[in-house]
Amino acid sequence: MSEKKSKLVSPCISICQYPKDGTCLGCFRTSEDRKKWKDPNTSDEWKEQNITNIQKKMSHIHKKSWRETYRKKIQKINKNEPT
Repeated sequence: MSEKKSKLVSPCISICQYPKDGTCLGCFRTSEDRKKWKDPNTSDEWKEQNITNIQKKMSHIHKKSWRETYRKKIQKINKNEPT
């Protein structure tokens, strides 16, 4: 039986820095969030909610920058996917 591959893209934008509180300065995920994203059993519903939750933690300026970087990441991934 093959695993269903999620179409959702990780919110990581490759600015991984973890201050004392353990929340990444780039994507605002915790280490637990990161582990759950990598788990093949994690549902797309959870991932969608996680993206919503991390954006709620961001300031307006950070959110604007993150969204633009995330959009470019998705475009790059989609460009490189076989059709």
